[in-house]
Amino acid sequence: MKSPEPRAASFMTTNASPRVLFLAGALLFPAFLLQQDIAIRALQIALFMVLNAISGKRIRFLQYFIVAAGIVVFNLVIPTGRVLLSVIGLPITEGALKSGLLKATAMTGLIALSQFSIRSDLRLPGRIGGLIGQSLFYFEKIMGERRRIERKDIIGSIDTVLLEIYSAGIVEKSATKTRAHSTLPGLAVLSSVVLINWGAYIFTLFQPRPIWGG
Repeated sequence: MKSPEPRAASFMTTNASPRVLFLAGALLFPAFLLQQDIAIRALQIALFMVLNAISGKRIRFLQYFIVAAGIVVFNLVIPTGRVLLSVIGLPITEGALKSGLLKATAMTGLIALSQFSIRSDLRLPGRIGGLIGQSLFYFEKIMGERRRIERKDIIGSIDTVLLEIYSAGIVEKSATKTRAHSTLPGLAVLSSVVLINWGAYIFTLFQPRPIWGG
């Protein structure tokens, strides 16, 4: 049985511990959700994607687009506000478009933020925390290997993937004992990201009119 090849260490893997990443995500969560300016939210999502990239995570642009487009389309069904244009007899109104974009950016942003801040090797204190961390590890591994499931041999291919993931889990547990702690560059990057996002929110509190918000 061939074990999965380990991924190359990313900047965040070697410079930020899982708990520090989790704390950074917890601090970014309210700063992102409180932001009502759609243009700034889009920049925040782009920043979260960059953080995913330097964390070694694969950015699935198609999935983000499908989620966002679906939310926007469903909101356009109920027209509100000024009519901007009409597409195949469906009026595209400003109110419905802004509402849809706010919900779509909220969902895609939270997905990107959770992918960045919640790592499979996260170990929270307590027995329940240990179970949550183990569940996160196996969930991430299963999602990463789901393309290997073959239609002609669904049961067999699933069994092979699960056995490899179980073996990887044993290796992962032993590796967590020697994993590097957070370094000054890693803490500096995360602190800057948190301050930038909260600064953007505070800026909108003093800005009379948002760039484009709901």
